[in-house]
Amino acid sequence: MYKDLISYELAEGKSESDLHQVAIKVYNDWMKNQKGFLGWEISKNSTGGYTDTVSWESKEHADLSNDNMANMPHSAEWMSCYKMETIKSVNLTKLFNF
Repeated sequence: MYKDLISYELAEGKSESDLHQVAIKVYNDWMKNQKGFLGWEISKNSTGGYTDTVSWESKEHADLSNDNMANMPHSAEWMSCYKMETIKSVNLTKLFNF
């Protein structure tokens, strides 16, 4: 399993409700149809920002999805939720499971 962890703050004037509404659209119209997609969780983190955890079958599936982002419906609406300079991303590849 491979995970993308994306942390960010909301853009000025955007609310959690705005984030939720556009996330539903992105999920239903694009993300859930991506090959190798396993799940997406949006959490409020301890710094007051947000962290998305997106799970994939493999890094290759995540990379393919990233390449397909240009075709994502609602991309402008989705990106408008982010305070762009706050976006940070790390990736995890599962080694052990207990």
